[in-house]
Amino acid sequence: MAKVNWEREPGEIVEEFVAAMLLLDHPHGNQITPSRGDRGVDICVRHPDGFDVYQVKRYAGKLTAKQANDIERSWRTFVDKTLRVLPVRSWTLVMPWEPTHERLEWLAELTAGHGIRVEWMGGRILDGMAARRPSLVEYFFGDGGERLQRLMTAALHAGTEVPAQKAGDDLLAAVIGRHQALTAALNELDPFYRYEVEVRTGKVSDQPWDADTQSDPMIVLVQYQQLDAVTYLVMRLIALSAESTRLRPIVMSSELTATPGTPQAQALADFREFGAPLQAMPARITDVTGPPGITALPGEGRISIWPRPVQNMPDLEVRALAPDGSIPQTLDMVEVENGRATAGPGVWIAAQDQGGAFRLELRLNGSDRDTLDITPMHLAGRAPAEVLPAMRLLASLEDGNALVLAVRGGGKPIGPVWQDLKSPLTSQAKVHVQALESLQTIQAHTYERIEVPHLPAGPSFAQWWGRTLDIARILNGEQLTGTWTRLPVPRNLLPADDEFAVTMTLPLLIDINGRKIRLDMDQYVIRKSARVQDSSAAGTAPRGDTITLIPGSDPAMTVTAVARADLQ
Repeated sequence: MAKVNWEREPGEIVEEFVAAMLLLDHPHGNQITPSRGDRGVDICVRHPDGFDVYQVKRYAGKLTAKQANDIERSWRTFVDKTLRVLPVRSWTLVMPWEPTHERLEWLAELTAGHGIRVEWMGGRILDGMAARRPSLVEYFFGDGGERLQRLMTAALHAGTEVPAQKAGDDLLAAVIGRHQALTAALNELDPFYRYEVEVRTGKVSDQPWDADTQSDPMIVLVQYQQLDAVTYLVMRLIALSAESTRLRPIVMSSELTATPGTPQAQALADFREFGAPLQAMPARITDVTGPPGITALPGEGRISIWPRPVQNMPDLEVRALAPDGSIPQTLDMVEVENGRATAGPGVWIAAQDQGGAFRLELRLNGSDRDTLDITPMHLAGRAPAEVLPAMRLLASLEDGNALVLAVRGGGKPIGPVWQDLKSPLTSQAKVHVQALESLQTIQAHTYERIEVPHLPAGPSFAQWWGRTLDIARILNGEQLTGTWTRLPVPRNLLPADDEFAVTMTLPLLIDINGRKIRLDMDQYVIRKSARVQDSSAAGTAPRGDTITLIPGSDPAMTVTAVARADLQ
């Protein structure tokens, strides 16, 4: 293993190497790329109770006065620019020089009085970290070519043919052993990425393009290759830290084409101007540089580009703004994605509400104008309480409210205030609010889960919705009134009078996807006046047969809800 000679290596490489070790130990940390100063922060790692901040310096020998002043300046910048705005729990000075007792006391005096943990990570700790990552040492300081040749030899040896004489359990054990050796060799190819290789049955052209991107949020590249008529290979390249693509970038030169006026052409334009994702775009790849194994990519194919997970971005909310400037409702947004144009100021932001009722897509700083798209998501199967807040916000846009995306908790807006958003979507949201509120009322009267049913638009939905609204109304104490036309009843229930009132207590049921749910209330139905449709037949019908009643002098009917005496 190549050993790091801290004093002889260039300072810039030392800082980059130390940062890489820290980021690989803390995969969700971010390296701060300074524009006008790094605010006293090189690496920032988020935890549930605050941030750990690391300040990396290249100094490998005893500190000079100038170097000590530089550290003091970094600390003051951190206090002024970062400590005031972030919940920091620790600040660590990282450098190859092992401090003396005097310098530890100096650092303690410099950083005292701020209520955070301060540490010095020196050469001994860095040597130990480097010893655990020989591939990283060789990548930065060693003979990477010789090492790659050794690893490829090991990989090829692991892939040699399994002896034919093995059978049964022995054959399976041999195959597993070779696969483990191949996996170990592959994962030594590059210190910033992990490889997953899988052979599947089928054709690449029949597979969903985004399926393999969902298994791990750190996947940065998925390559498919048809091996023969019945099998294909999938190689997933998984970043070992949030900064892997910066420390070891993957650079691809390609030609993307799309027919003008097609959705693909619009998607390509959005990618160029805003950094929006691309899905299965026809392309000719001309060159690829990056980790081993992807350099055989050039040729015809399709490219999908999706945004990386957003790191250290503030939590977002969407606000409804009333015409008088008040904020009647806010809604937390999650699953935030962000893209930037490769050249230019364009930005693409996407997020969905916490209940999963709709998705926002913003395209900002474009050459023409900013745009906002609101896309509804499937509500079927969701609990009413989950999606009601989002539907209420969308419905409020029908009343002239505006919309703005902003930092959660009263923070600054992101993008413009969006006015005049009335649409078929917002008017439909008003209808959905009524139905969802009715389902929420019904949920209060059963232990079983009430959810939005799978119903197509049309008569079946209208009939179900009308029934649901009626149930909710009587559960809320209303009395439904109407008329009736006919009612089959058993012959033995008839009174002797020619005209009579009919009262009935019936189970109160709600149908959710064909599942009949009985509520803890019954419906009490009163028909004020009824008579037998065929009195001669009623007189001769056997006891227990069914006869038909029709309205008498008053066809009115009322329905109310009453408590069930036999609550189950």
